[in-house]
Amino acid sequence: MVEISWEERVAVLTMKGASAYNVMDRAMLEQLGAALRDVVAQGARAIVLTGAGRVFSAGGDVHMFHALAQEGEDVLSSTIGALMEDLGNPITRFIAESPVPVISAVNGPCVGGALGYALAADIVLCARSAYFLVPQVTQLGVVPDFGINWVIARALGRPRALGMALLGDRISGEQAEAWGLAWRCLDDAELMPQALAMAGKLAALPTEAVRECRRLVDGSGQVSMKQSLADERELQRGLVRSTFFRNACARFAAK
Repeated sequence: MVEISWEERVAVLTMKGASAYNVMDRAMLEQLGAALRDVVAQGARAIVLTGAGRVFSAGGDVHMFHALAQEGEDVLSSTIGALMEDLGNPITRFIAESPVPVISAVNGPCVGGALGYALAADIVLCARSAYFLVPQVTQLGVVPDFGINWVIARALGRPRALGMALLGDRISGEQAEAWGLAWRCLDDAELMPQALAMAGKLAALPTEAVRECRRLVDGSGQVSMKQSLADERELQRGLVRSTFFRNACARFAAK
């Protein structure tokens, strides 16, 4: 299940599986996708995504995959494909393209497809007890999914992204921060207080400016600097008309 709680304008989504590993089975995916849409519709200005207990998520439901395999290769293949297309992939896209900023608070092991969700967030925070693991190639003989390849390649570059995917080594929270995979690695007790404080700060920012900044950063790899400069100019022409900008200028001028 996915528990929803509120800290003023910040929605906290906590993945809480039937086991302590917060496995992303069909029910979890259905509830997470619905929860993300619902909190935005209810007026959330920022979202924090985390896991219950000591685990962010152990990733996909391998027990379900095994049960499907007993029904034959065609059933296994078509069911997993549909699960990704209908539930798993839309969640990654929603997090990455959310109309409000998303913080992932990785409170423990973050494994498999869960990395796609954690790293698609705008700000990634992790506890010192956390680690990141991509086991699909080494343990299951399939490719990383739910956006993992895209996000780790952009964050780490080809050598580290392939090393992480093909070797299947655990990446500690400290190493994730050093590599730029996470914004901060924090003591476990400080993770949620810091995540909520940052989310509150993001929630107070002008929504349109936040959204357009994220769009510019995400699109930077597909456009030239010349085009990026032109896009920035056109966006600024609109954003400087806002009350937020005018009031900010007035405050600075009064100092």
